[in-house]
Amino acid sequence: MSLPNPFPLNNGKKATCREMLQVILDDEASTEQREYFKAHMEFCMPCFKDYELNFAIKQLLQAKCNSVAPDGLKEQIRNRIAQII
Repeated sequence: MSLPNPFPLNNGKKATCREMLQVILDDEASTEQREYFKAHMEFCMPCFKDYELNFAIKQLLQAKCNSVAPDGLKEQIRNRIAQII
């Protein structure tokens, strides 16, 4: 791979595949980091498989968790918390 690794080093060591993947999946990667990881996945099948699986899980969770709460649910939760405290 001809691109220099743009990921920060961890304790003086090269960033691991998992560390790079986490930055990508958390949407914290720069354009340069995304390009590097995309090129890296062409040569690293475990990264490619992990990325595909984790990205699919993330999309599924976002789709399921972005629904709107029923009216009054937030207020009920606040009231219950206030009773406990």
